[in-house]
Amino acid sequence: MDETPELWLSHSSHSSSNFFSIRLLFFLFCFSSLMASFSSRQPTVVEIRIYAPATSTVSITETSTVRRRQRPVDSKPKRPLWLTLLRILLKNLLLLLVIWGVVQTIQKLALKSVDSSAWSVLDFKQRIAEVESFSEITKNTMEVRKESVNMKIEREVNHRFEILNEVRMIVRDIVEKG
Repeated sequence: MDETPELWLSHSSHSSSNFFSIRLLFFLFCFSSLMASFSSRQPTVVEIRIYAPATSTVSITETSTVRRRQRPVDSKPKRPLWLTLLRILLKNLLLLLVIWGVVQTIQKLALKSVDSSAWSVLDFKQRIAEVESFSEITKNTMEVRKESVNMKIEREVNHRFEILNEVRMIVRDIVEKG
């Protein structure tokens, strides 16, 4: 059965409706050509009829030959069957190895969190003692550095006061002589 899309245009003096009708006609043509290329390998003939009211009938027949794209020829040489099977086997073994590693990691984490509470408390106290000793060492180091910086600042300030006193003495001598 030959199906042809038909479009009835209303008689109007507006150019926008004619423009819309032409666009719709073009869309239907393209769509029907596309659908025909998927359904068969035969050349496609699309007939579109436009009916104008009571004045004249305009028929447009468009013939379009649509060719299917041919698949490109493989430039890669085919692998031997044993190589393909070996690759599949290696990929499966690698996947199993990864899954086994994930399972082992989950088991270690699960067993680590299920430790008895006595061991956990001792471990917790030991960690607290380590943190306290580290903080004590850090505190002592910071105090020593603070004292050395304070001494440097004091020396610099004293040196500047000595220079200032010398400048005052020189100015006083200049004023007395002057």
